[in-house]
Amino acid sequence: MQTCATPLRSQSRLRLVLALLLHGLVYLPAASASDLIARDNVKQPSVSWYDWGYYGSFPRRSYESFGAQSPWPALVRTDERCDDGYIFIEPRGLYVETPGPVILDNAGNLVWMQTLWGQAMDLKVQSFQGKDYITFWHGTDNGTFGEGYYLMLDESYEVFKKVTPVGQFTGDLHEFRITDTDTALMTIYHKQAADMSAFDIKDGWIFDSIFQEIDLVTGKLLFEWRASDHFAISETLADLHGDGGDPSSAFDFFHINSVDKDAKGNYLISSRYMCAVAAISSDDGSVLWQLGGKRNSFEDLSQGAATNFSWNHQAAWVDNSTLTVFDNGSNGRKNTAKFSRGLLVTLDTDAMTATLVQDYISPYKVRAVSQGSVQILPNSNVLVGWGHVPAFTEFSHDGEVLCETHIGPIRLDLFSWVKNYRTFKYSWVGRPNTLPDVAMRPKQKALYVSWNGATEVDKWWIQSGPEPSGDDFRQHNTIEKTTFETKIKIPDDADEFIRVVALDKNDKVLAHSQAVSKHEKTTVELLEAPSRGLMLQPFQIFLLCLFGVVIGFFITYYFRSTLRRGINRVLRRGGATFKYQSLPSYS
Repeated sequence: MQTCATPLRSQSRLRLVLALLLHGLVYLPAASASDLIARDNVKQPSVSWYDWGYYGSFPRRSYESFGAQSPWPALVRTDERCDDGYIFIEPRGLYVETPGPVILDNAGNLVWMQTLWGQAMDLKVQSFQGKDYITFWHGTDNGTFGEGYYLMLDESYEVFKKVTPVGQFTGDLHEFRITDTDTALMTIYHKQAADMSAFDIKDGWIFDSIFQEIDLVTGKLLFEWRASDHFAISETLADLHGDGGDPSSAFDFFHINSVDKDAKGNYLISSRYMCAVAAISSDDGSVLWQLGGKRNSFEDLSQGAATNFSWNHQAAWVDNSTLTVFDNGSNGRKNTAKFSRGLLVTLDTDAMTATLVQDYISPYKVRAVSQGSVQILPNSNVLVGWGHVPAFTEFSHDGEVLCETHIGPIRLDLFSWVKNYRTFKYSWVGRPNTLPDVAMRPKQKALYVSWNGATEVDKWWIQSGPEPSGDDFRQHNTIEKTTFETKIKIPDDADEFIRVVALDKNDKVLAHSQAVSKHEKTTVELLEAPSRGLMLQPFQIFLLCLFGVVIGFFITYYFRSTLRRGINRVLRRGGATFKYQSLPSYS
């Protein structure tokens, strides 16, 4: 099944422009899906309108029984051949008021989300000692790298372990990878003095790129590597922009953004500002080879297509000779390609040749100025997250677009309204230690039920009783669970108090909710979330001023006769003499 974008109607252009002005220039809450469905009677947004911001800067769904709003994606294209795993995203950006980890299903329905920690990055499912855990980075993001730590959540979404680097370091947002031997790889940024005489800077300062491997059981440091020990700062392809002269403006010359490990124990890293991927020896940290960049080690058998990537992200091994890498093609200042690509590259490290197996290009030909990811799925499909562009695409292995999903207006991605560092898909079983949430709506004679994070619920069994506690509950009908929240009609013969029982596909009881009176409206508490102030970017401030000038012009034009009469009346009153007020001097 496929759904395609619809053309924008010419008679609705004014409505679209007004929506853009309101959502792009003035800080208003993004429209919620429930409001839009009630108003416009639509179940799926028009993709063209969605991508230009008509449905809001960050479209969201609201719920009766759940105290948060989840992303409301636009399913541009769907296909039954897409992998049936859950989608793991971490929306953030100017209009994402409560950022945090989010799990969706293939239909765009919420599975689980949490706002408690605020911004999360590199959301994954990883195995440790034979069990699966949700892992992510949490901390402060300065727009280039992060300072924080890593969390591992168990199947009940409780914190199993908090992981930090060894030494006086904080964990960076770019990578936290658990290996097959129960060790963890993590990226670190560290400010230090450096020789920057190549840039005519006498006493230079850099942000060095570091990665560590630690034993997750003992916390022992197993390996540490620094970019400045093996790469000359002068080899960077990043512009200096006046940085490097003092500690407050340290120069990020390398910008590590991923770490992986091969079967031999050597490491694979991605450097955005070297525009390269490199293999690092686990014996002495030396550079074994480099793919791309100024010191490319490989003959490119694909006429440059395997090595000409730039401003790249997330290099990862597929097997011992094949890797993936996300080619941004832009750093926000320099556009070195027309669009971004996910790459699948095969290396022959004996003959030192590189071959492009397949590239994966968005059907919208997007160019992500930052972030991005590539993942080979269990069914051999390839999932590409477009990073700064709020979208992700699932391809067949040979490059056919199967599924395309947008979580924000992709035509306006440069405003940073909503972005998503990486996108992954995993099988996951969630068994929260909470109870199902219910919300009674007496006027509707309905009960709403949801259970954040529970993946095994197949149906809801409604029960009623004369008291809110005890076992004296009668059985009523069962309702199939189809989306995150289910609306259940209250049976006419139901007793005063209503509760629901969660059943799995084998009719096993998972849990039951609290009982609520069918005559009292339920108040649902909002999820906890860190407070977040308004963040306007300089360009948006400029647009806001421009918007004010335009509105002022139209007001003056349409009411010019009234204004002229009013001004003349004031000027004639008393024959006053007007003088300019002296302005303060700033010279």
